[in-house]
Amino acid sequence: MKNIGHKVLFIGDVHGNPGTIELAIEGLKHFYSIVFLGDYVDSFFVPPVEQLFNLKNLITFLRKNKDNKIHALLGNHDFAYLYGYSGISGYQYQHFHEYKQIFQDNLDLFQIAWGYTNEITKKYTLATHAGLTQRFWDKFILPEFKEGKWLHQITKGEKPENLSIHETLNYLRDKGDIIWKVGSVRGGVGTPSPLWADYTELIEDPYERINQVFGHTPRVSVTLNHIGDEFYACIDNWGNKKIASMIITL
Repeated sequence: MKNIGHKVLFIGDVHGNPGTIELAIEGLKHFYSIVFLGDYVDSFFVPPVEQLFNLKNLITFLRKNKDNKIHALLGNHDFAYLYGYSGISGYQYQHFHEYKQIFQDNLDLFQIAWGYTNEITKKYTLATHAGLTQRFWDKFILPEFKEGKWLHQITKGEKPENLSIHETLNYLRDKGDIIWKVGSVRGGVGTPSPLWADYTELIEDPYERINQVFGHTPRVSVTLNHIGDEFYACIDNWGNKKIASMIITL
């Protein structure tokens, strides 16, 4: 049986730019699954009132197509408004309350992570906003599966190897004390989380034996690197003047 793969359109950091919905609609015409990689606001180039308008339209689109192979991930900018964090570049204080309310009212539309396993090759691909490092998993996730810890309780004692990585990461959606970790490259200390890992931090310490797709780190162009049998796709663009995207067959 020939493996034709599963085609996914990954859409990088939107940051309030127009054209996102049209891009997704075009993908649906070709029967692609669609994954938004987060950061829907805080552009330096689009007027704040236009960003707010575009976010509302995107929410309407996501709500209408909730069961239509479309998945929206949270980025660090979105998480900041949702849970009251600050220190984000381009932060829009004038729209803080509106953004917070929008994300709170539509939290069911957003995830921390998305994953897919090819049924034939068994290769797993993980999508998050910024990427998952091995150190973050070992330091902040695995210990929480110990008896009495919160992941042990919420999964009813399930072993981490019996759960998909994205399923486990999605339990962190309201765990700011864990998911809001900023590494040294982005001005923090310690181990970066899947909301904050810089491209360089991820490449130096990737979670082993999986493919990863992420945005977050603005680069001159979309970047696809291979390390061994795995690929790492950074789908963002320098300056955020247009939306970056990539179709990947998994």
